[in-house]
Amino acid sequence: MAQKVPEPLLIVEDDPVCRRILSTVAEEEGYQVFTCPDGECGWEAFQRHQPRIVVLDWIMKGMNGVSLAGKIRASEIGRYVTILMVTIKDRPQDIEEALRAGVTYYLVKPVMRELFRAWLVAAREIGEDMRQLRQHHQAEEKHRQELEALNSQLECAIAQANEMAAEASLAYIEINQIFRTVAGGIFLIDTDFEILRYNEALLRMAGVTAAQAEGAKCHEIFPSVLCGTPSCPLRQIKQGAEQVENEIEFAGPDGPAYYHVLATPFRGPAGDLVGIVEHITDVTSRVLAEKALQESEQRYKELSIVDELTGLFNKRYFNQHLGLEVERARRYGQSLALLIMDIDHFKHFNDTYGHPAGDRVLAVMGAMLRDSLRLNDLACRFGGEEFVVILPETDGETALRLADRLRERFATLEFQPREDGEVVRKTMSIGVAQFETDESPEALLERADKNLYQAKEAGRNRSIFK
Repeated sequence: MAQKVPEPLLIVEDDPVCRRILSTVAEEEGYQVFTCPDGECGWEAFQRHQPRIVVLDWIMKGMNGVSLAGKIRASEIGRYVTILMVTIKDRPQDIEEALRAGVTYYLVKPVMRELFRAWLVAAREIGEDMRQLRQHHQAEEKHRQELEALNSQLECAIAQANEMAAEASLAYIEINQIFRTVAGGIFLIDTDFEILRYNEALLRMAGVTAAQAEGAKCHEIFPSVLCGTPSCPLRQIKQGAEQVENEIEFAGPDGPAYYHVLATPFRGPAGDLVGIVEHITDVTSRVLAEKALQESEQRYKELSIVDELTGLFNKRYFNQHLGLEVERARRYGQSLALLIMDIDHFKHFNDTYGHPAGDRVLAVMGAMLRDSLRLNDLACRFGGEEFVVILPETDGETALRLADRLRERFATLEFQPREDGEVVRKTMSIGVAQFETDESPEALLERADKNLYQAKEAGRNRSIFK
């Protein structure tokens, strides 16, 4: 049994320590790793090894990571590559610039080994989707070239039949052979939308018999959203178009089906327009692969920053975002407040009613926070029954009033953890802190946590701001 060749992975990083750490993790995950210290070397390695996964630093000597990402995306295979930018640059405009250059994902240094390992696992699945998508695109291009050659053959065959009566029967046989052997469905349509010729593949796609197709118009046996609109291929070609391409969707018994339709003019010996040739290719597998790729990318992004139970952002996203908000408040002299809240006696509730009942309380807590906060506020599940809320441009007193409103609203919610109809209400304690000049994110979080502890010690179901 042939041994499976490891998947190539390229790391372009000028820091030798970071490069070695990333290489070690990638090799442990089974990748064949190629490394480069700068962008020029990285571009040469990319062309030589053609990896589907590339890890880039931003700041490097010579060509930087953003320029290299753009160069990779502009290459023939670059559209199928997953690119991770690993850098110390963490401003929102930096992230936007990298994404516009073609970067798929963005991680801020220092990157934890386990986070990078989790990204590699997800990237392998996305890479497989990319491989299938590239195969579909190559097959589609092959069909396109086949139709162009077919149309040329048809025009040549018709011209021969009109100009040389002695060769008419040979040309007829040639046309029949083309119709039988071409991949996909094909039919000729005259300028009045009547079907002149079709093949068996077209009948199968349309789900009709030869008797139904005889003398019918194209929109009667193969209707689509293009029929009767300015986007109709025949109408566009009548107006001078030399080639019309569309993708259409059909609702089939086994789910939606997708077809690629390529139409070209069909002309007589004198160059007059006789009608059009339509070549129809089933691209359902390619479209579904693209949709699966989009869904897997979206799922990876959501799983990496969103807590599944509450629908709030998770602790990892909070840690990254708090640093950005602290830096913004320091730079522009703005207010910033932080709430950290804990559901009172939650362990006793879990022990009494079970973890499923406890999960319902956490889910309701998440929904309440999403419904109660501003768009620019950030609520996260910090862990267990603890939640945190970042409040930009908010002073401590305003944050304290918000904390009391949240606490009072939560205390009114009713839970029925048992089928006997017993109603239980829960409370929570909240620590509030306001950012102080030159304070670190860790210090701000520690002060809020101390205030939460004092709220617990003072009897719970209260908010404390000091």
